[in-house]
Amino acid sequence: VLKYEREEVNLLKHEGGAAGEEALRKVALAYYNSGTDEERRLFNQFFQSMDKDGNRRVSYREFSDFMSQKAHDENMRTRDFFNQLDIDGSGRLDFKEVLTLYYILKSRRPICGRCKIFITNEYFACMRCFETGSAAYSICLECFGDKGSLNHNHVRSYFVDNFSLLESLRKKPLPNHQGLWQAALKVFEAALPIAGIVAGCSIM
Repeated sequence: VLKYEREEVNLLKHEGGAAGEEALRKVALAYYNSGTDEERRLFNQFFQSMDKDGNRRVSYREFSDFMSQKAHDENMRTRDFFNQLDIDGSGRLDFKEVLTLYYILKSRRPICGRCKIFITNEYFACMRCFETGSAAYSICLECFGDKGSLNHNHVRSYFVDNFSLLESLRKKPLPNHQGLWQAALKVFEAALPIAGIVAGCSIM
């Protein structure tokens, strides 16, 4: 029974991840298509620095070398993460797929602290970590719904879903939540330059 439940959870993650990646690509394209020439230039520079052989396709080796050199989260250097980005399954990342990666990095989309899989949809975040200014800690829906350990030093009662967290910030700053506000502002500030990746591009 436990084996069946684990397989079912993995299937849900796979199906939800595919839909989530497609949604992220649409968001990234929306930013790109509403950006400035300078923002587009910055993304093109990002793409070219990854596409070492200049064939407009990024291999796993090019991706891995780039992500390692830039000291990104080790969970974002893996073959599994590369495959999540490779929506068409070609084995290489095209322009739009690298654009999705750029959006993910700029908006600081989270990795699940338990299963270490990139989170493409809703998730739960530790409110206590936000309050204290600690590093953000997030859990995907499937792992949070599991009865096992969250692999974290704060209990479940400190976790809220990402929409509830954003709504609480929108309404009013709660007492002693200065750290939470600062963390949220950093996320929004990080996302703003994304609008600069974009201005009309014939490739799109």
